[in-house]
Amino acid sequence: MHKKHSQLINFLMNQDQEYVSTATLAEILNVTDRTIRNYIKEINDSGTDIIITSSSQGYAIKNDNTRIDQEWFVSDEKELEEAFLEFQIIQFLMNESEYITYDEIADRFFYSPQTIRSRLQKLTMNIQALGIDVAIDTKVFKGIKLIGTELQKRVLLESFFSSITVKKEVYKDYVINGFRTWVDVNIIESIFKLVDEINIKYQLNLEFLMYKKMTTQLIIIIHQINLGHTVSIEDTELDNLTSFREYEVAEAFRSRINKYVNMTDDEIIYFVNYLISLQLDLDNTQIGNKNHQIISKIEDILLQVEQVYQVPTYSQKRFRNNISNHIYRIIYPASHNLLIYNPFVKETKSEYFYSFSIASHIALKIEKELHVEIQDSEIAYLAYHIQVILDSRDKKKIKTIILYSRSYERTKILSSRVATYFDELEISKIEKFSKDYVFDNSYLYIGINLAFEPQQINAKFIMIQSGFPSSDIKKIRFFLEAQNSIIEQSSIHWINESSPDDAIHHLLSLANQEHFYEPIMKRERMSYTSIGNLVAIPHPYFEVKEYKESVIIGINKKAIQWGKELVQLIIIYIPALDIERNEFVFTEFFEKTKNIENVKGLVHTTTKKEFISRWNQF
Repeated sequence: MHKKHSQLINFLMNQDQEYVSTATLAEILNVTDRTIRNYIKEINDSGTDIIITSSSQGYAIKNDNTRIDQEWFVSDEKELEEAFLEFQIIQFLMNESEYITYDEIADRFFYSPQTIRSRLQKLTMNIQALGIDVAIDTKVFKGIKLIGTELQKRVLLESFFSSITVKKEVYKDYVINGFRTWVDVNIIESIFKLVDEINIKYQLNLEFLMYKKMTTQLIIIIHQINLGHTVSIEDTELDNLTSFREYEVAEAFRSRINKYVNMTDDEIIYFVNYLISLQLDLDNTQIGNKNHQIISKIEDILLQVEQVYQVPTYSQKRFRNNISNHIYRIIYPASHNLLIYNPFVKETKSEYFYSFSIASHIALKIEKELHVEIQDSEIAYLAYHIQVILDSRDKKKIKTIILYSRSYERTKILSSRVATYFDELEISKIEKFSKDYVFDNSYLYIGINLAFEPQQINAKFIMIQSGFPSSDIKKIRFFLEAQNSIIEQSSIHWINESSPDDAIHHLLSLANQEHFYEPIMKRERMSYTSIGNLVAIPHPYFEVKEYKESVIIGINKKAIQWGKELVQLIIIYIPALDIERNEFVFTEFFEKTKNIENVKGLVHTTTKKEFISRWNQF
């Protein structure tokens, strides 16, 4: 499949079945409108299960006529060739102890030295993006060398090979072609049979990418051990892992491949950690004989997070146990910098942005206390746990006091009508109003036919009539909507910056909020706040102290690289202390920007009035 075809399909799949205009698609793919129409015709005529539907609004992919399975897409020949060459270069450098010149690599793979230099530059950037602790070291007049531990090199090689997109029916042949110089073809065939058998026996329910990763990793393990390149891990770790269900699976593999290779305890420790990182679908994953020191640190982190975010990560036992058990499981693979498998990071980050932010805070604490690196794939799993907690809560209502001057009985009846109309309100008290009445600014007050209206009070106050006409119903509704509205009070700026750092600093300077720069950049360093669709939502790590809520919006002249995404609409959010308020705001940001057409409309506005008008239409 043509590379642009794949990009077009992937983009439309991420639009939640919404239609996208030809002009927007052309801009995203950097082609003409006519080329987009040709691409769509070619895709629809290609005989695949992908059908792109059209309407007056543009193009979309609908789930009812599509088997959305990325593994059935095949890259075009050039893209496939480039990906396979990257794998071959890593495979070649994997066990070389000396520096290799560009000419030697060029001769081996039949490319010019200049082409190899270019590919290696790209390869270096791709390795850095993965977060694997391996580097290509370059020395003048000597060449290049792959630097890293045996464990990290294995992970790197497997990651590059398993990321190559090929059809399921040709995958085994592709593996044989890639590793036949490393492992005998009959052994490769046996590995496939073994993975199939254990997948069924332990009901692992391996999806295709997990299946690719496991088969590839086993082949690499066999070759490397037989070559004498083994991993080295502290033996004491094995005692901590024997109660993991993954240890049972690892031993099942060891007993079956011992005729090909001798897996030491160090190798078993590595393989157990690797299986944990895959997040296998195993029953009964409760762990016995836990390290109490680690559990104590995890629970202390959850207590601190609860105190900051007012989310019961610690006080409610079932949530504490679920999260601490999950963190305990991933501590071991994370300590070896094994990438946690999670194919839904991008979706989680955008749809559950507030939960992802809390999870990022937990990750930062874990890194500090347990000295491991937590990446976005694991933060996304933590975000699932946080979202479960948020979804389990009863939504907090606005505590309301009804004030009256006379006729308590009639006021009580009217208060019931108010509560019936507005589910958001909780009528806490009905009190008689007087000149010396003391207001509490934690309540909303509704005055009914008061003899006079109170002056200069800090509390929220609405005056209505006892007849409760439609104008008073609208008055209360407008008030409640105004409590949620945030864009009207935001500052909006049109800027022209070339990096996230500069954009954030510029916007904060315009709003006289420069003191938030370091807290916001601390959050960005943990995990970029770009969520796709040209949008980023930078915000500081929440503190125990209360911030004054504010929003600073920046529309950049052009899209800039923000992590792995392009961003043109920047929404800086300074949070409130109220957790439900923050959850509401992040949810609104996501809902308003989840459609690329909406975002394109926003970034093309030229005034604040126009921006707010468009925002409120969505």
